[in-house]
Amino acid sequence: MKVKLRSLLNARGLTQAELAKAAAIRPSTVSQLCNNAAVSFNFSHLEQICKVLKCDLNDIFEL
Repeated sequence: MKVKLRSLLNARGLTQAELAKAAAIRPSTVSQLCNNAAVSFNFSHLEQICKVLKCDLNDIFEL
C-alpha cells in the first residue's frame, strides 16, 4: 500500500505543518504518512485529514 499524501498536499498547495495544524495532528504523524513510514494508521487521524483536504481515503491510499 502506498500513501499518496505528499502529492495530495502538493496539489493543494499545503505544507505538512499546515495540514498538521488544521487537522490537530502531530507534525511527526503527518511526516510519517508523507514518507510512507507509518506502520499503522489511526482512523481518527485519517478522518481529520480527509476533512481538511476534502477528499476520501481513495485519494490518500493506493494499492
